[in-house]
Amino acid sequence: MEAKVIIVTEVKSNKSENNVWMVAITGEEQGQAYCKSPYKAMRFAFLLKKQTGFHIEDASLKALSAEIAKEKVASEAEKPAEQEAQTEAKPKKQRKPRAKKAEAESQALAQVAEQKGLIAFL
Repeated sequence: MEAKVIIVTEVKSNKSENNVWMVAITGEEQGQAYCKSPYKAMRFAFLLKKQTGFHIEDASLKALSAEIAKEKVASEAEKPAEQEAQTEAKPKKQRKPRAKKAEAESQALAQVAEQKGLIAFL
């Protein structure tokens, strides 16, 4: 009898042109699941390993690791370009120092009190 193993393969999706990752246990059809990203497929494979105690095929782990590394490099290449665009678009706002702000408020209160004929207690 052959030992059951968790396999992960990249398959073509019926709903779109994108590829998805199928996580399955050899010899069982109920254990199949489809994941959109290789990272989630790896997480699901390790979850199955914990639940069932079966081993994950080495070739599947290597393929998943390589695909995750490709996606990570691609996403890191996009981040600096996005950050540069964001920093150039928004200039920083200038703040008033607290001392000047408090002084301006006290002067405004004094003017209002003088206009109404009231005495301001400071």
